[in-house]
Amino acid sequence: MSLCLTAEDYTVAWFAPLHFEASAALLMLDEHHVSPLPNTGQQLCYRFGRMGRTNVAIAFFPAGEIGIGVAGYMASEVQRDLPNIKTGLLVGVGAGIPRYGHDLRLGDVVIATPTENNSGVLGYDMVKVEPEKIVLKQWQECTRSAYTLRNDQFPGFPGDAYKIQAKPREVQRDKLPSTIRGTSQCPLWVIWGATVIKSADLRDELAREYKAIAIEMEAAGMMNTLPVAVIRGISDWANADKNDVWQGYAAATAAAAAKELLACLDGSNSISYGTQIRDQSRMNRENLKVLLASKAAEYGQPNMDWQNSVVDLLKILNLDSSPGARKRLAQRWNILVGENGSASRNVALHRTITERLATNNGVVPDSLLRGLSVEDYGS
Repeated sequence: MSLCLTAEDYTVAWFAPLHFEASAALLMLDEHHVSPLPNTGQQLCYRFGRMGRTNVAIAFFPAGEIGIGVAGYMASEVQRDLPNIKTGLLVGVGAGIPRYGHDLRLGDVVIATPTENNSGVLGYDMVKVEPEKIVLKQWQECTRSAYTLRNDQFPGFPGDAYKIQAKPREVQRDKLPSTIRGTSQCPLWVIWGATVIKSADLRDELAREYKAIAIEMEAAGMMNTLPVAVIRGISDWANADKNDVWQGYAAATAAAAAKELLACLDGSNSISYGTQIRDQSRMNRENLKVLLASKAAEYGQPNMDWQNSVVDLLKILNLDSSPGARKRLAQRWNILVGENGSASRNVALHRTITERLATNNGVVPDSLLRGLSVEDYGS
């Protein structure tokens, strides 16, 4: 009999936009759960279960869709439906970038590893990005400390240790897939963009410019909404020979690596961590509503929809709400959902502003002032 938990019991969201990525994720579940959500006919589909000691919600579209906008929608819907979700895993396939000195092969797994100053993921089709310094979350600390994962539950060469980064070359080049090889300690990027790349020349140009090792298409849509670890199995080389032959295997290796990474998080701690953050966020949001309501009253204009409109929210904060200011803020905060001025872009801006106000105890953060400013913009 399948276990039935509540929506509040799930702390980790596993995003699998494509159907074969979702299939690979389902195979990683140690236990399947009955859905705690009512069947409302929503587009986003869920499967629930347990991996190790962590309760996981797998989110996907039945038809399989990709892109920044789709990813942003998924993250927003998951947070609405599952209030304790504070950590995400974006797991699936990506394109690899062959580099001299890096023995990368089809089926290998690339994990975006955050540092103190960046997320490990970089947009290649933006005009200018000035991202804020990223505060490390629990999953990011886990990612940084998990370069070497030992005591694997899946025995293998050498000595029951699965290595994400290893110095010696432990297997020779052959025609069989392998996941244990030497890689460089030099930092490399996973880059994302809105365009499918099928050009070796463009791929190599991006590799030189951004020191990139892999390409994907969804991370940007989620990172402004939820802390997301990006885990990609290499299924092609982003050239004219791009095909689907390796997608299934690459999705499976990425899913296995994601489960191993998730095992670094203690299940009981991850639940209490999520509940603690949720309680703090809820308290901040309630206080923030009271504070903003008083500011709206002081502003003196009736019918201000500051709870939904980013324009009205900026107005009651006595900040620049013009289209140009919002465009600057979106670029500097790396908010790329929708076009400039679109409803989806404005919703993302509104959500991010309120989150930063809440974490700053209702005080307008300097990052918001700098984001709206024309100073140094376009230079």
